[in-house]
Amino acid sequence: MNVRNQETLKKRGIIRQILKDHFHRFMEMHGHHLLEGLRSSITETVNKAICCGTRDMGYARYECKGCTKGTPEPVFICFTYKSRFCHGCGKNIWMNGQKSSRNVS
Repeated sequence: MNVRNQETLKKRGIIRQILKDHFHRFMEMHGHHLLEGLRSSITETVNKAICCGTRDMGYARYECKGCTKGTPEPVFICFTYKSRFCHGCGKNIWMNGQKSSRNVS
């Protein structure tokens, strides 16, 4: 994994931890100001963002069946939420949009 990916994972971990630690209390304090439908959508979105990039969202497991040396460890690639709200996914969506807009003549 290159340094840039490691930095992104660290940042995503900080945002995830802040949401885990404080979102429930925030909704207790301020949720009554929101419409019921909006409140449930916000809660669902935040919960998905917390789980993004973890095994909770699902994953693909890859193994080398042809290796003859030792017992290779399987590699797990965790699925992402792909939402603009998610810190890591939102940045990727924005970057891809910027690349697309430059290619338009």
